Amino acid sequence: MNKPIKIGNTYGYKSCPKWLHDKYREAVNYHCQSCKKHEDKVGKLIPHRITRGHKGGLYTVVPLNDPRNNVKILCKGCHSEIHSGEFNKK
Repeated sequence: MNKPIKIGNTYGYKSCPKWLHDKYREAVNYHCQSCKKHEDKVGKLIPHRITRGHKGGLYTVVPLNDPRNNVKILCKGCHSEIHSGEFNKK
């Protein structure tokens, strides 16, 4: 089971539970935060951790505009682009 971890006064998860994934998608009105395309055109949106998991980044239960937030909601194409850019930097 995916149990929340308390960090200060914020809760976070190591992996994104379905209910939180759905809340994230709803919060951005089903539009990718990068290319602004609607989920109907690009497929189901994906939560992306800004700070990677192995560096302590969690899926957080705070509003997406909160500075403690560690998530961007992206389409598969934008998500892949971010990760391919990370791998090319190494």
